[in-house]
Amino acid sequence: MNLKELTMEQHRDAERQKFTSILMSGKIAPASYLKYLVNQHACYLALETHKSFKLPQEKLKRSDNINVDIAELNEDLNIDIDNMLTVSTIEYVSYVENINKKDDFIAHVYVRYLGDLRGGQMIAKKIPGKGRYYDFENPHELANSIYQQLNDDMAEEAKKVFQFATRLFIEMYESMESEK
Repeated sequence: MNLKELTMEQHRDAERQKFTSILMSGKIAPASYLKYLVNQHACYLALETHKSFKLPQEKLKRSDNINVDIAELNEDLNIDIDNMLTVSTIEYVSYVENINKKDDFIAHVYVRYLGDLRGGQMIAKKIPGKGRYYDFENPHELANSIYQQLNDDMAEEAKKVFQFATRLFIEMYESMESEK
């Protein structure tokens, strides 16, 4: 089995969440997508500013692009974004800050950045705004820079990343429901 097969169940669980369906439907409200972006920004910033590890390539960085998307959406919405982080995001950021093994760090890069390089391209066509979060220069090269560092021993850590993502999707959906 390879890493993709070893984490397939957790990946599918994340994809099956109600929030994911709404995100992929093209019908997500701009305010809900803004909240999602704020949470994603915190997650990516934690990885991109890690004290011990670096991304395989600088061009993978997403936090600046996500910030541009947040500013674009919030120009019209004018929402206070300071208190939008979910419990899972706060816990994820803390978790990432304490990663001390390179393989564990790369497992996070695998789940998050490859997800954006692959599935994110479908999402980009269906969200409010320009979706710079999903703009990659030379995506094939960037994906290869990640693939070269993978090994099957990363499966348990990658499963944890998927579990954090699933929790975020659940929290996002619950937040959307409570705002109705």
